[in-house]
Amino acid sequence: MLYGKYDVLATGGAFGDVLFFFCSGYTLFLKPMNSISEFPDWYKRRINRIYPTVFSVAILACTFFGNHNDINTILIHGGGWFVSCIMLYYIGIFITGVYFMDKLKVIALLVVAGSAIWFYSVYKNPDFTTLYSPEQYIRWLLFFIFMLFGAKLGSKQNVKSKPAIDVLLLLVSIGSFYAIFIASTKISSLHGIQFLSFIPLLCAVYYFYKVCASKQAEKVYKSKVGFFLIRFIGGLCLEIYLVQHYLFTDKMNNIFPLNLIIMFAVIVIAAYVTRCFARFISQTFKDNPYDWKKIIEWY
Repeated sequence: MLYGKYDVLATGGAFGDVLFFFCSGYTLFLKPMNSISEFPDWYKRRINRIYPTVFSVAILACTFFGNHNDINTILIHGGGWFVSCIMLYYIGIFITGVYFMDKLKVIALLVVAGSAIWFYSVYKNPDFTTLYSPEQYIRWLLFFIFMLFGAKLGSKQNVKSKPAIDVLLLLVSIGSFYAIFIASTKISSLHGIQFLSFIPLLCAVYYFYKVCASKQAEKVYKSKVGFFLIRFIGGLCLEIYLVQHYLFTDKMNNIFPLNLIIMFAVIVIAAYVTRCFARFISQTFKDNPYDWKKIIEWY
């Protein structure tokens, strides 16, 4: 909607999705998972991070946008497919980390095999669109590979970065992903190769990670402005994802691409307000007094 006649530029959603799953697996495995003894308490912390925001968005959407959903819809679908998917992934990643940490590659291969069987059994269906479309549940299984990949690197943390080469390979990986994806959607005889597009997508995530692990990137993290922007906007990823759809408008498309910058600023502000409200909701259901400073913290 925001791109109008330039909507061909509105791509990159698949890369954003898998990058988030990768980061989730990476951060969860920075500490050994086998030290966790109780799944309910561990899973509760995941719920406490995500669902106050889901409830916050539901209340704000109902109040300001007339979006009325029953509680079952909010619990199951209130966070969109992404939240429902990652809540399932948390179960799988816990079992993997606690009981099968030494079998990560085997599990990843099983996920790939299962995804391939699923894909090639349904892709000839006339209603099938693309592997990465919201209507397809295949990606719910396939994207787990990226969380496992993040878990693998998070448990090792010994990557060596060569920025110039890594940037080049990152661009090649992204280009290869789009080449396979576009060819498979435009040429019917090549439709079957669409499944293979996850391979360059996996490579793109890896080289993006290597670029971010470089000394040059570290200087950006340690700078005052870079540190604030990364922590502030990065910490709002969930809120940005959930509130953006209520705010999109094409009323500023006549000033494209300036409308993108304005819209992003509006979304970030709305996401921050949403997170403050989510923290208020979270603290309301705890015995401790309200920590107002914590509620309005930037990150």
